[in-house]
Amino acid sequence: MKKFDNYRLLIIFALIAVAIMSRLLPHPQNFSPVMSIALFSGILLGKKWYAFVFPLVIMVISDIFLGFSDVTWSVYLSFALIVGMGLIMKKVSFINVFANSLLAALLFFVITNFACWLPGWYGYTWQGLVDCYVAAIPFFRMTLLSSVVYSVGFWAVYELVRRFAPVATR
Repeated sequence: MKKFDNYRLLIIFALIAVAIMSRLLPHPQNFSPVMSIALFSGILLGKKWYAFVFPLVIMVISDIFLGFSDVTWSVYLSFALIVGMGLIMKKVSFINVFANSLLAALLFFVITNFACWLPGWYGYTWQGLVDCYVAAIPFFRMTLLSSVVYSVGFWAVYELVRRFAPVATR
């Protein structure tokens, strides 16, 4: 393994540790970098299986401490789809990252809240589904904000590294 690969592994493990800690330490509810990490896993890690595994590892390890729920599967599914969004992004630009961060938050909102409706907590009616989504709106604000803030922040770091870091050779 070459020096560059060692640095890449170190960065990946450091990001996993930081993301896990961001979920375990006190923070505003639903304000986490994991959604943005899922998006950038798809963008930066390419069409490889570990683009999907990277955010999943973060979630599983932190959920061991935080607990699993009946809707955990929907969170994981949402993040897998968000990784897929990153995979199909043609150009990593501010506009694309910003738009995809908005779409990622919306996708997460729709999927996870539909999963909350499925067990019948709000009743199996159209009104129950609407009530479920309406009850989730206050949480969506922070999800949306964290998705945009972290994604734009990751894009800025990505651009700085891309422009100013020496090219790593293998």
